[in-house]
Amino acid sequence: MAQYVFVQLCVIFVLVLEASTARLLGSQRVTSGSVDLHVDQDGSYHIDIDGVTWLESQNTFITVKHAIYARYHDSFRVVSGPVLTSGQSSRLGKYQQIDLIWEARDEALTVVGTTFQVFLDTSTIVFSMNFSDSTIRGTSQGSEDVVCTCFPSFKVSDGMTDELGFMSFGFVQAIQNIGRWSNRAKLIGSGMNSAPLMLFNRTKHSVVLSTFNEFMVNSMVHDPLGDILMFGIEGEIEEIPKGFVHQTILHFGHGIRQTALDWGGFMRRHYDLHRYNADVTLNYIGYWTDGGAYYYYNTEPNKTYEQTMLDIKANADFLGIPYKYYQIDSWWYYRGIGGNTKNWTAMPDIFPHGLSSVYRGLGRRLAAHNRCWASNTDYATQNGGKWNFIVEKEQSIPQDKEFWNYLMASSRTEWGLTMYEQDWMADEVRDMKCTLENITVARDWLLGMGYGAMMNGITLQYCDPLPRHLLQSLEIPHVTQARASIDYHPGEFPQWDIGLISILLHALDVRPFKDNFRTVSANEHHPKYKSEPNPFLQCVVSLFSMGPVAPSDKIGFTNATLLRRTMNTDGLLLQPSHPMMTVDNYILHLAYEEPSLGLPGKVWSTYSNVSGFIYGSILSLQTEENYAVYPANVDLGMIGQSVTYLDGQKDKGIIKFDVTNPLLLKRNNPGDLQLWQTAPVFKFKNESWAIMGETSKLVPFSPDRFHQMTVSREVIEIYVAIGTKETITIDVYTGTELWNMQCSRDGAGLMVMKIEGVNSYRCVSPNVDSD
Repeated sequence: MAQYVFVQLCVIFVLVLEASTARLLGSQRVTSGSVDLHVDQDGSYHIDIDGVTWLESQNTFITVKHAIYARYHDSFRVVSGPVLTSGQSSRLGKYQQIDLIWEARDEALTVVGTTFQVFLDTSTIVFSMNFSDSTIRGTSQGSEDVVCTCFPSFKVSDGMTDELGFMSFGFVQAIQNIGRWSNRAKLIGSGMNSAPLMLFNRTKHSVVLSTFNEFMVNSMVHDPLGDILMFGIEGEIEEIPKGFVHQTILHFGHGIRQTALDWGGFMRRHYDLHRYNADVTLNYIGYWTDGGAYYYYNTEPNKTYEQTMLDIKANADFLGIPYKYYQIDSWWYYRGIGGNTKNWTAMPDIFPHGLSSVYRGLGRRLAAHNRCWASNTDYATQNGGKWNFIVEKEQSIPQDKEFWNYLMASSRTEWGLTMYEQDWMADEVRDMKCTLENITVARDWLLGMGYGAMMNGITLQYCDPLPRHLLQSLEIPHVTQARASIDYHPGEFPQWDIGLISILLHALDVRPFKDNFRTVSANEHHPKYKSEPNPFLQCVVSLFSMGPVAPSDKIGFTNATLLRRTMNTDGLLLQPSHPMMTVDNYILHLAYEEPSLGLPGKVWSTYSNVSGFIYGSILSLQTEENYAVYPANVDLGMIGQSVTYLDGQKDKGIIKFDVTNPLLLKRNNPGDLQLWQTAPVFKFKNESWAIMGETSKLVPFSPDRFHQMTVSREVIEIYVAIGTKETITIDVYTGTELWNMQCSRDGAGLMVMKIEGVNSYRCVSPNVDSD
């Protein structure tokens, strides 16, 4: 990243030397695939897709001493360029670059550079505004909902406003929105809520627009009056330091969901991101006490939380549920001013023998919740502590990465912290002046937290994040998951509806978390919460999200049979290859509201890919009418023939599903969801075969269970991971006959199933040559 910025500054330095002659060049044009960028000598520009103008530039401006200097006012002018150069990034490939130098008509004649980098292999444009000349003071416009600098800015061209749909990746359901761009009442994530924005046409040609760096202070603002998109620095920032660069990205692709994923891939390559993958809370089942849980601020009668947690463990052992960790929520630590955290240690009335004793009694590591730090926190030097905090009226924020190292090291060593859940993240940013006015404070807070996690092998969950927090995690590999929903309240509203936000999270390689859930609909007589009407739906969404699977039942009310469908005997979650997400055709239906376009129902999909064999899962949650779908309609990427069946009903019918044989999704409501499973058909010994997998599980052919499958002329070999004292049953469909195979082990390990014909198979150790 530092090398990239250095190269940018060197280019700007050369152009500043040229600026003394005020050399103005003609317009420049760069093409990458279907994308054409045109930049004129006055600093205006437009972007064409497939020869049609989608986006036209608007204003470019900066703020100096609280005055705006803008191209539209002729107080911010191009003095050099556009200059076209070429280069290559080791991570992102070849690019062509157009540079402009601007000069403000302020007393200092402030000089700023703008750059367009067009990457030729990916139809991607990165826009940069470079403050290489000097520090700029007095930049605040007094509101977080505006920007104090602006580049780039766009307006959808008049001819495309009715042709383009949009999807704004605002966080949680309250601010997600999909519609046609011409809708004047559209809701776009803007200002502090700014979020990646997608534009697409009826053929799913799509563009993603988002910030590209300095995510905690880099914003997009949508002006509804002019219908203009402006990218720049958040409007309360008071000073922009010399050398600061803020960047924006435009990425073009085919397919709505796929374009979002490709955009995320480009971002991850740029930041060389490799998420930490040793997260027990993502790989194994655990018990939760979060909001909505039975034991959220509620214990067993006349017992402490310490006794209650140990009782939960004893009940799980009785049921044979192998919880690998336990989550403790906000009820366990000391709070100070404003209800914020004073000291992140256990209160003695909660855990009379200490949290270390509970850790030993449970025999499992702990995931732990935290909220904003209080202004009277014991850790701040202002209050007699050892660490550098910025302290304001009710809240404070750490600015010392060694504080995080201390907090996580001591917590891991003393009581087994494995995952740190940072809640109230939006409040921490919005409620403090320093995070809104200083250009580095919010980023330093998150990087320090990430440093502490990295130094101690701890993973991080972002809870109540803004989209900018999620984007900032591109620099923080130990952020492995984020809450994708509002708080769980059994039976009150569909907080399970995370199919859209999962697209953004998966693009960033962050696992979506639906929050905890109850596994039964029986009345548990909770003093606050209702009963859960759809435990199967909650469980399905939890597993297919690939986030934590987090049951939270009262002792004696857990549906162990349902939970066993999610895991092996050791608690290892059997998940698909990627999280389940909303299909493109449903997004089209929501955007255009045309009867002949899209799919009239809330449908999500994912797949398991084992050795190139694609096993699909299709979840129909709320279909408005009976609708026939083909594999291409549900984004499964399947090639060739397959068969499908309704979960739990394979004995009632296995049907063909391919380009000529559709699947009929019947009208339904969320309470009677349809989970369809597909399996590929292949030829073996001149017959059509489909290995259906472990149909008793919600993900029948999970890569966590099935590591490899090969088909030769004489034998099918399947490498299967089996848990402790586990017997697995695999169904096989050979045209008209459905039969099964079984394989077992006493100790956990890998077995190879060698299939030579119908009802002819062997289970052998992989290191045994059975031939």
